Amino acid sequence: MRYIGNKTRLLDFIRRVLDARGIRSGTAVDPFTGTASVARALKRWGFHVIAADLMEFSHVFAHAYVQADAPPDFTALAPILRPHPPTLAGAIAYLNHLGPEPGFIHEHFSPAGAEGQRHERMFFTPENAAHIDHIRATIERWRRERLIGDDAYYLLLTATIEAADRVANTAGVYAACIKSWQPNARRALHLRPPRITPGPTSRATRADAVELVRDLAPFDLLYIDPPYNERQYPAYYHIPELIAIGWFDGPVELRGKTGLLHDADKRSEWSSRRRCADALEALVASADCRHIVMSYNSEGLIPEQTIERIFKNYGRAATYRRYTRTYRRYRSDTDSQRRHYRGNEVVELLFCVDR
Repeated sequence: MRYIGNKTRLLDFIRRVLDARGIRSGTAVDPFTGTASVARALKRWGFHVIAADLMEFSHVFAHAYVQADAPPDFTALAPILRPHPPTLAGAIAYLNHLGPEPGFIHEHFSPAGAEGQRHERMFFTPENAAHIDHIRATIERWRRERLIGDDAYYLLLTATIEAADRVANTAGVYAACIKSWQPNARRALHLRPPRITPGPTSRATRADAVELVRDLAPFDLLYIDPPYNERQYPAYYHIPELIAIGWFDGPVELRGKTGLLHDADKRSEWSSRRRCADALEALVASADCRHIVMSYNSEGLIPEQTIERIFKNYGRAATYRRYTRTYRRYRSDTDSQRRHYRGNEVVELLFCVDR
């Protein structure tokens, strides 16, 4: 999934730093897991992982890619899936062959459904929107009828969110849609089976970072990857969040030009210039762990000297290190009068300290 701050391209860098510091096993906590790219890598590298986030779609990804340990059982769906086998791949094939069935996404996030509204929304073609609706309703029905368990549910939801993102008519985030159909948006929706991540037993949860860490028994590694800037993720990823939550338990109230969800409980103080440093200090102070590694970048809200002060105050000052890696920035749009990127490259920073 296209995601601001995704660390997939930086996994080798993170692995080299962990190895250099002798951090190779134990329990790792990732309380800003996002799309779970680092959490699943930590599991592959041999850590017991606890992956958390405030966003529900991040929890979906973490359950599918971190908590799930083996292909789930689809035996109860065998009569429905025929001629496809009762496996994850078979369930995905069945969902791909469902016809469009207009519902909530079609009504609110495609131009066919938006007719008569003040703002037309072109996030998905009508066909893809109606296919998302049919797939999401089918997965929900299977779960409520207890034909699938939690692992199957979250794996299928992950496949749906990722497939929707590949055909979303956006520049990479959902703060706005593009006003003409992009080539990717014209492609037919197609789900792919998520890969089960091998490794030690791990778990996913939806929680505030400080509250999660404060209640944990002593653990080995706290990996922190907080927001770097003042963008609030609920507004940038409200449609993946909506697909994750669903719309099956009563009316869903949308607001604004892009159909935002009410998100007061998911807005992050880490994206507030006034509060982010205090949030970091509260998190580091409450973590009963052996090692702290923080991903940040050269354009982050928290000054480097503040991070160094906090890490040295709560860790062993002699073990503090700052590692750097330059990489090409993620751009969700082009330069304009309203916004101008500082350059095409940013410096990824890893701040580390032992406790």
